[in-house]
Formats: sequence, C-alpha cells, structure tokens
Amino acid sequence: MKKSILLFALIIGLSTVFGQKQGDILFQYGNDVVTKNEFVNAFKKNNNIQTASEQEIREYLNLYINFKLKVKQGYSEGIDTTTAFIKELASYRSQSAQQYLIDKEVTEQLVLEAKERAKFHVRASHILITCAATASPSDTLAAYKKIIQIREKIKKGDISFNQAAVEYSDDKSAQDSYNSQSKRWQYGNKGELGYFTVFDLIYPFENGAYNTKVGEISMPVRSPYGYHLVYVQDIVKSISKITIKQIFVEDTLARFGEMSPATQQKLTQIELKLNSGVSFEDVAKEFSDDKASKDKGGELEPFAPNRRTGNFVKACLNIEPGKYSLRAVASNMGWHIIKVVNIEFVDTENEMFTHIIKNKISRDQRSYKSKESLVEKLKIEYKYKDKNKDKAFEFLAKNIPANYFSNNDTTDLSQLKGIEKLKPLFTFADQKESVQDFAQFVSKFQGMDYKGDLVNFFNERFPFYVQDKILTYENSILEEKYPEFHDLVTEYREGMILFEINTQKIWNEALKDTIGIQKYYESVKSQYNKPFEEIRAIIVTEYQNELENKWINELKQKYPVVINEKVFQSILKK
Repeated sequence: MKKSILLFALIIGLSTVFGQKQGDILFQYGNDVVTKNEFVNAFKKNNNIQTASEQEIREYLNLYINFKLKVKQGYSEGIDTTTAFIKELASYRSQSAQQYLIDKEVTEQLVLEAKERAKFHVRASHILITCAATASPSDTLAAYKKIIQIREKIKKGDISFNQAAVEYSDDKSAQDSYNSQSKRWQYGNKGELGYFTVFDLIYPFENGAYNTKVGEISMPVRSPYGYHLVYVQDIVKSISKITIKQIFVEDTLARFGEMSPATQQKLTQIELKLNSGVSFEDVAKEFSDDKASKDKGGELEPFAPNRRTGNFVKACLNIEPGKYSLRAVASNMGWHIIKVVNIEFVDTENEMFTHIIKNKISRDQRSYKSKESLVEKLKIEYKYKDKNKDKAFEFLAKNIPANYFSNNDTTDLSQLKGIEKLKPLFTFADQKESVQDFAQFVSKFQGMDYKGDLVNFFNERFPFYVQDKILTYENSILEEKYPEFHDLVTEYREGMILFEINTQKIWNEALKDTIGIQKYYESVKSQYNKPFEEIRAIIVTEYQNELENKWINELKQKYPVVINEKVFQSILKK
C-alpha cells in the first residue's frame, strides 16, 4: 500500500513538473529532475545520436541515471564541502573563466602578432631617458624633448648611437662601472642588447623593435621606465640554440678591438696549425685559454642567442655549420676563433608552438590590451559612469597627509574626514564604488616614496582599479550570463563528486574488504578453475561491480526514479 501511494505521489509530482517551461522532463530521481535537452546534450558529447540505436540510447540513459544518483548522494554526504574539494574546484573555475574575461578578437590578434614575431630574432641597441608613468606632464614633456634632441644628434652624425648611449642613457648598463665588492670593472654594453625575440623584453619595447626597419632609429618608445630610442641592427630567422667550438685567447685589449703582440703571435701560431691540417679540436686543446672547454676540443654548451653579445652571435651566423673562421671575434675578455657545430632554428609550425604562445600571452603585459578592450565593451554594456572622479581625486590629494607614501604614517585613508560624504567614485551595472574603497587601494602603495603630483598618480592607477572591479564583477556573474560556462563548471563539480564517492563506496571498500572478496571468490571459483592469486585482479573488479550494483539499488530505493517514456520515445525520433 505504501509503495503504491509513493508511486502515485511521484507520478503526480512528475506530471506537475512536466508542465513547467524548463523543457520536457525525461526522468525524476527523488525530488530532482533531468530534462530531455540535458540528457541529449550529454549523450552527444561522446555519441552520434543520429546513428545510435534505441538499445544504445537506453543503456546510456541507465548509466546517466546511475551517475545522477551517485552525485545526489555525494551532495547529501557533503563531499563538495571539504576544503580540498572547494580549492580544486575554485582552481578549475578560475582557469576556465579566463576565456570569458578577455576580448577574444584582440587576443587572437595578439596571438597572430606574437607568432609572426616569433619567426625572427632582432638585434638592437637602445638609449633610455627615465620618466615614471606617474610623472607630471611637464616632466614627461622634458624627457620627451631630451630624447628627441639625442635622436637628432645621432641622425646628423654628430655622435654615434653607441657613444650617445654611453653619454646620455639612463640605463647604467651602457657605461663601465667599478664593483667595489669584487674589485673589478664591469664593462658597459654601450646600449647593445644583442639578439632577442618575442617575449624576451617588455611589450612596448618589443613593439618599437619589430616596427623599426634594419638600420633605422625608432621615434621615442614609451615604456613604464621612460622613453627609449631603439636602433635595429639586424633581423634573422628565429634561432633556438647555437652549438659551437672555440679557441679562446685571453686579452683585455679585445674590448677596444685591439690585441697585444703576444695575442697576435698566438693567433698566428693557431692559424699555421689549422692550415697545416691539424684538427680544430686538437688546436683548441693545445692553445685555448678557456679551461672549461679546451679539454673537450673547445666545445661549449649550446646557447640561445640572447645569452651572447650581438657581435658574437652575428659571427656564428656567418659561419657554415661544420666549418670555422680564422677571423677572430672580439669580446670583453679576449679573442675567439669559432667553429660552428650546429644552429637549430625555432619550429614555428609546430602545433604545440601556438599553445605555448597563448600561455605566454596570458602571463605577459600585452594581455592587458585584451582585458582593456573587454572592459571598454563592458563599460558600455553596464552603463559605466565616473563623473565624480575629478572631485574625488582633488579631495584625496588635498587630505592625504604630506609624505604619507614615504613614511610609516598609520592614517587610515578610508576614514579621512568627510570622505564618507563624497558621491560614488564610479558606477556600473548595479555596483557603486566608493571613494573610501579607492583610498584603501591607494594605501597599498605606501612605502614607494612618491613625490610627484598625487592627482597624476591617481589617474595613472585608476584604469587598473576600474579594470579589476569590472572584471571581478563580470567573473562573479559568469554562470548566470553564460549557460555554457555554468554547465562546464557543474560538469566538473559533479565529475569530482562522482570520482570521490566511487572511491569511498566502491574502490576503497572492495580493496579493504578482504573477507568479502574471499567469499566472492569462493562463489565463482568453479567458473575459472584457477588459484585466487592468479585471478586476483579479475575477482576484485567483479566484486567492485557487485558492490556498485547493490549500492545503486539502495540509491534507487532512497531516490525513486521515474522515467517519462513518452519523452524518451521523442528522443528516438531524432
């Protein structure tokens, strides 16, 4: 009688749910339902519904019902509430959400740009005039004028680029310097950066280098560090690594392009030996001053182009693999006679290469362009307004204590007198961002010893603050805004629950139930006629299946299943 009443109640409940607008209900389990669309979409992920037979679809339906029952029990037992579960799911959601928090069109353009640039290595030098991103307009203009004047001097021939780098560049690596700790001179690079490729340097500088022709000097390039002049000296096919052998002659005059009489004499001896037919390797062992490589015939570890000076790499590229040049190459340490063993170029057509490019873009400064583009679109969508921004910045600049950023002032900027009376800094969607919240954000920069115009500083940081707030909001509503994202996260969550509850109820249970496994073996051993140890894996698997079937029957008692056969038949019509 109780069973009939329960069945009747389920049928009534199911028929009620069938009338809802969420789609045709295929089956109900306990108080939950699965629609026809949900089941069909799940089936299509791994099967062709157009060619599937009724038996195949019905078998899948049974598997799907069992899956839903297990997941429901998992929720009931709180599997999804453990710290480890929550952390793993959050990590997956965060990774999956990234594709919704960028402008995909801009990202694709960045990928194409990076792939094209990755085909080449550029050799360039630079001159830097520092100018902070937060500098006042007058300081910014002064820095710009200064670097323009330097460019004009170089273009007129009054000074070489390298000389200008030594004399004017704020990048101190251009000049010689004395290290008081090691008591040695560190020789400057005269602005020379050598060969580099995409992602090796900051994005604005990379743009300047790749957009300047060989032999030309760029117009000033703005970066977070200031203004750069970029002199492009060479562009070559992208190189993965270079393997060489060398005969090295130590001589400190080499950095000036000169050599001592002793060096001249030694290089002459080396040339005579090589010309007489003695192998390069044997000559290296006899004459090379490089103790690390001479016993190996002069062979060095393979190196990427950005690990050697531009002149050294260029010399290597001018030598055919397997051959050497008697024309010694100068470095800061001495003279090198080079034999090229191999030059390995980058395979930019490899499928994995595109994946690597995308990963690098996501971690690179250029990804800001994609986020920035999306934020601009979201501003329009969410009716963004910041008409109170100027007044807010003036208030903060006036009321933040003098020298706040350069000392340990404990003032709580969010509690400045009168700040709570200010109108929202900006609004979008149903969000109102207060000046107090922005003040808390500003306080994070305490200790940077900022002495410039605070309003300029606020305006420089403001876009990053707005971007963070809008993207955080967008992230919080992804499941609501994008049904496919909701389904993706739900699918992963339920897959995690399924794995964990199967582990607990079936796999681990079977492994520790040695008595149960032995009893099962006794009941089926006549079918195999083999000792237990020979078929242990088979017996354990079958015992797990038996435990699962028993558990599924228990779940169906706990969460009765009712299938709407009419809806199922509609699936078969395809």
